[in-house]
Amino acid sequence: MNILLTTVGSAGDIHPFVAIGRELLSRGHAVSMLANPYFASTITHSGIGFVPLGDEVNFQEMMRIPNAVHPRKGGITVLRELVFPNIKLFYERATEVMREIRPDVVVGHHIAVGTSWACERLGVPLATCVLAPAMWFNPLDKSVYAQGMPENPHRWFTQLSLWLARLQMRSQYDRPVNAIRRDLGLPPQKNRVFDDTTDVGLSLGMWSRHFRGPLPGDPASGVICGFPWHDHSPKLDLDGDLALRYLDECEQAGDPPIVFSLGTAVVHVAGGFYHAAAEACRKLGRRGLLLTNRPEYAPKPSELPPGVRAFAYAPFSKVMPRAACTVHHGGVGTTAQGLRSGKPTVIVPHAYDQFDHAARTKRLGVSGTVWATKANAASLQRVLGQVLGDSQIAVRAREMGRQVAAEDGAIVAADAVEKYVSKR
Repeated sequence: MNILLTTVGSAGDIHPFVAIGRELLSRGHAVSMLANPYFASTITHSGIGFVPLGDEVNFQEMMRIPNAVHPRKGGITVLRELVFPNIKLFYERATEVMREIRPDVVVGHHIAVGTSWACERLGVPLATCVLAPAMWFNPLDKSVYAQGMPENPHRWFTQLSLWLARLQMRSQYDRPVNAIRRDLGLPPQKNRVFDDTTDVGLSLGMWSRHFRGPLPGDPASGVICGFPWHDHSPKLDLDGDLALRYLDECEQAGDPPIVFSLGTAVVHVAGGFYHAAAEACRKLGRRGLLLTNRPEYAPKPSELPPGVRAFAYAPFSKVMPRAACTVHHGGVGTTAQGLRSGKPTVIVPHAYDQFDHAARTKRLGVSGTVWATKANAASLQRVLGQVLGDSQIAVRAREMGRQVAAEDGAIVAADAVEKYVSKR
């Protein structure tokens, strides 16, 4: 088969597609990926054909758009400021590429809205990758969509939240989105922000059944695949090697560190997080490993307590299993690696689906939560002390790690895509 992957977003939105693409390549399929040039080396290093989309993104500028990383307004802001204004560009580029390479199927990110429109226009089968369970918008699920929602919401609360969200999206965005469709010669639609994840020929749920299992009301075409695994960044290999050497030192001393990371997107609005992390380590008397994405986001070496080191990057798959605990922002890829590691975590959600991942891991009994708006040295110290001091959290984390590590979502997704195309 000839397969086109399309995705937008940060590394957490790219890596799952790289994992799926590598699996499809191993089966002899031709695979290309339409993505931002920022990720060209990551994609080509995996053997996948790279097709550029737009100019190279500047995540620092994106995340500093007012309210882009807001605990309640963040998702709407990203849609309004980043997704919707680029629908036409994505549609036109996807249409151009699809006419050129003639794919048998497109496997697209659910927020890459222009992909579904291009498939609609050209009659190309579409499989949608949904990376986070909350994005199936199932009213029977206990999804948490914003800071302040209950961590274990009653069904009626979820149903009301989704009803209000649909009402808001329909009133604010159906008209401008349909104006774009009209200009492109496409018929009007309703609720596509919601329905693009569910009302499709194949909806791939890229998470573990142990994280969120099947439920009545899931998409009829839905397949829960498991988490896909890829976390290699060729641009940052050298810094990753340095971080791993420090981990060797910690192991030789018999003192595994607490790892802190805010990923590749919200890290640009980290504020004093890494200073607070270092201070929490000092108060706890623990070693720390700060993964800051950029050197300038780290405290100066002279400001770090003994036993705390800062590096731009290290692959989570090699770091988290050797940590005492990992503190992270709750992006779905980082959450997946945390679960696979078999070690406890503390999640510091900032926006988007991060609150849902924090709530789910806490309900599973493998993680604690500190809201980003309340994250300081004292709150980190308190919750880390609770998590590290609870032997049952450690037991549950090990068992969850065993279950999640036994799965490979890329294999299941590739199977589902092959089956989907063969039936058409």
